[in-house]
Amino acid sequence: MVAEGLLDGKRVLVTGGSGGIGRGISTVAAGEGARVAFTWHRNAEGAAATQSAIESHGAACLSISCDLTDPQTADNVVRRIEEEWQGVDVLFNNAGVSASIPFVLIDDAELAAVMELNFFAAFRLCRAAARGMIRRKHGRIVNISSIVASRSIAGPPHYAASKGALDGLTRSLAHELGPYNILVNGIAAGIFDGGLRASIPEHHQRRYLDACALGRVGAPAECGELAAWLASERNTYTNGAIVWADGGTLA
Repeated sequence: MVAEGLLDGKRVLVTGGSGGIGRGISTVAAGEGARVAFTWHRNAEGAAATQSAIESHGAACLSISCDLTDPQTADNVVRRIEEEWQGVDVLFNNAGVSASIPFVLIDDAELAAVMELNFFAAFRLCRAAARGMIRRKHGRIVNISSIVASRSIAGPPHYAASKGALDGLTRSLAHELGPYNILVNGIAAGIFDGGLRASIPEHHQRRYLDACALGRVGAPAECGELAAWLASERNTYTNGAIVWADGGTLA
C-alpha cells in the first residue's frame, strides 16, 4: 500500500518560487503529491532549478514569470492556473523583498516597493484565489511572514511593517473565510538559507545564531514541511495562527 502524500491531488500556487523558502515549499509540495505552479521574477536560472526539483517528483509544474507588483498580475496568475487545472486549492504567499536601510534613510519609493510586494501583492493574491475557494467551500492559504513582525528585534522597519500588515491580514481572513472551510495561517520565519538571507547584515546573522537554540539557520525544506502540513487535510482546526519557525530563537 502506497502512503498518500499530505497534498495529494492539490493544485498549489507558490509565489517567489525561484529560490530559498519558495523553492523549499514548492519541492516539498511536489513530493507530497501536489501539482505546483510557482511565480518568479528575473531569476530565470533559479526558476529552472525549481522546476527541475518539482518535476523530479513526477509532479505537474507551471513556471510563471511575472511582476507581482503589477496590480493586474494576481488575477492573471490565478486565472491561468484555473484555465490549466480548473482551480487553486492552496496558496502559499512567499514572495518578498527586503533591504537593510536605517529608518531615517528610507525614502517613499523604497517604502512603497517593500509594501507593494510583501503586502499588497499578497492581499491581491488572497483575494483572487479566495473567490474560487469560496465557490468550492474549501481551501488553504499560508502566508510566509517573519519573526520581525512579532517581536522587537533588529530588522528593516519597512520590512517589519509589511510583515506586520501581512499577519493582520492572515488573522482577519481566518475569521472571514473560516465559514467556507478555508483555513488561513502564517509562518513567522527566522533566517533560512537562500532567499532574503543575503540582505541580512552579517552582524545581525551572528546575533540570530547566538540566540538560536539550535545554533543554525533553517533549511528551506524545513519551512516547506511546516507549510505543507498547515495546507493539508490533516490540519482541520489550526486557523488564524502565526506559527514561529526560528529554531527557538525567540523562545
